[in-house]
Amino acid sequence: MTFNRFVLYFVLLIILSPPLFAQQQQQPLSDVLATGSGRVILFSPDFSVKWEYPAGNIHEAHQLKNRNILFADGKVTEVTPDKKIVFQYAPPNGKEGSFTCQRLGNGNTLIGENFSGLVKEIAPDGTIEFTLQTKFRTENQHHRMRWVRKLLNGNYLVCHSGDHLVREYTPKSETIWEQNVPNIAFAAERLENGNTLISSLDQITEFDPTGNSVWEFKKSELPDLGITNMTGFQRLKNGNLLIGCYAAYSKEGKGVGMFEITRNKKLVWAYQKPTGEKIDKNMMGVQLIP
Repeated sequence: MTFNRFVLYFVLLIILSPPLFAQQQQQPLSDVLATGSGRVILFSPDFSVKWEYPAGNIHEAHQLKNRNILFADGKVTEVTPDKKIVFQYAPPNGKEGSFTCQRLGNGNTLIGENFSGLVKEIAPDGTIEFTLQTKFRTENQHHRMRWVRKLLNGNYLVCHSGDHLVREYTPKSETIWEQNVPNIAFAAERLENGNTLISSLDQITEFDPTGNSVWEFKKSELPDLGITNMTGFQRLKNGNLLIGCYAAYSKEGKGVGMFEITRNKKLVWAYQKPTGEKIDKNMMGVQLIP
């Protein structure tokens, strides 16, 4: 092959094989579960709606192994694909309820109550099998708690949103680790390396056990997206982050509902729909379905 033919062959390869050279894919590689404004939504990779369920101001949602959907909108509810409720926990007296939920390995459901600051493990029949009283400072019942996670060591990682603080509690309510953040502490995940990833609206930060920041993504680092408040997230197996946003769009229509970035802070794809019949501006919970 002559040099000129080689150059022509290489140029044609680039033109005819864009996925190989593209730096940004236009959509997720599989279905995405997201919280919308008044509904839980299961999107196809092309962002068409495969399934939806009406709800309140949903902060967190998960597709479980049995394909049911567990979500928190003040109440915590599990519904089947054909939309039958099979589990529900409602806070007493209609007070500020739970905006977080985690299905545990034993089948119980972990919830956190805003008004009381209680973490509870609830059996499928509704029996409260464990209660943990957390400590908080804020008088605002709406912002005493967001994400709560039970850790592999049996402790509990709690986001005290209004206190701008994440704490790790033992089952005896002892604080053994805590981390301040600059804004509302919405979501936190303990990573395999022992670090903790925390979202606080304007940024997502990875802290080591001593409180040092070892990685951080600020919304200003992708200015063209018009990111508002980063809330719930999912750390994917490849290290990427899928991030949901609250109050996603400005009056001018600028903003993003959810997006995926790499560890190097490169945009992979973004969902932006500021207009239409249903504007899901509060996409606080997101999950890429494997």
